[in-house]
Amino acid sequence: MAVRRGYNPGFEFRSKAMSAFPEGVHFDAVLPLVWQPQVSWQPFEVARYLDVLADFDTAERAEAVTGEQAKLDLQLLWLARLMNPSLPLPAPVTIGLEYVRWSANDVALGAKGCLAMVPDEALPHLLSLPVEVIAVEPDGMETVVTARWQLDHAAARDAFERYVFRCHREQIRQERGTKP
Repeated sequence: MAVRRGYNPGFEFRSKAMSAFPEGVHFDAVLPLVWQPQVSWQPFEVARYLDVLADFDTAERAEAVTGEQAKLDLQLLWLARLMNPSLPLPAPVTIGLEYVRWSANDVALGAKGCLAMVPDEALPHLLSLPVEVIAVEPDGMETVVTARWQLDHAAARDAFERYVFRCHREQIRQERGTKP
C-alpha cells in the first residue's frame, strides 16, 4: 500500500532549520496535494472514502476477492479517475494523527483551510481535509508548513486515524525490509 502512496525509505522531510515533527505516529509520503485557503470539506465523504480505501487495499484483505468485488473495485477506480481528470503535482508530506507537514509558498501562520490530497494512487480522489496552520518555517527557497488537523466529525476522524496507523505500520515494515 505505501509503495503506491509514493513512500521513499530514504526520504525524511526535515532540514536543520526545521523543528522535529510534533508526534510519534506518522508516515512520510509523496502525494498529489494542494493548499486550499477555504475550509470546505465533506466529513461523510472523507469517512467513506477512507473506509473504501482500506477495503480496496488487497494487502489488507484476509479473504480472496470475488468476481463481483473485483468489478466494483474497478468501477470505483474508473469513477475516481473520471471525477479527478487532473490532479496536483506530488509533493513530500509527513502525515500524523494530529499534524501534517508539507512545503508551500502561499500559506500564512494561523491560516485555516484545507489540505487537498490523494491519500493513495490506488483510488485517485482529491480529498479535502481541514487544517489550521501552526508553524511556517523558511527552508531555502520554500516554506515548510506544519498544521493541525481540524477533523471535528467522529466517523471521519476514526477513518482518518485508521488510515494513518495503516500507513505508519506499512512504513515500518518497509524500513525493516530495507535494513540489513
